Amino acid sequence: MMLGYVNTNREAILQIAIVGDNKKLQSVRAIIDTGFTGDLTLPRTVVDELGFTLRGIQRVTLADGNSQYFEICVGTVIWNGQTRQVEINVADTNSLVGMGLLEGYHLGVEGKPNGQVKIMSLSSS
Repeated sequence: MMLGYVNTNREAILQIAIVGDNKKLQSVRAIIDTGFTGDLTLPRTVVDELGFTLRGIQRVTLADGNSQYFEICVGTVIWNGQTRQVEINVADTNSLVGMGLLEGYHLGVEGKPNGQVKIMSLSSS
């Protein structure tokens, strides 16, 4: 099980560890975005610090219906105690955990500031 919290802006937050291509380990505070179907979005500064190699460009449809292009790289996160390869969108925004990373997991959120966020594997419930 992984635990997070709801911040004062009513955003569900999860701290995740990312292993860079340069073997550097960095902890990132990410907003859980259930409207994002990908795995993970990271700011360019984090991608550069971790030495990730860009693998291409992907067209993404945003929540408002507009399309935007994002650079893509592949990286490793420590997820539920295990390393996991994920696709990372590079954007000048907050770090985001998407539904791709949550696939196979149950997300529980207490909808109040300082509420608890719980993520549990569906295979262990």
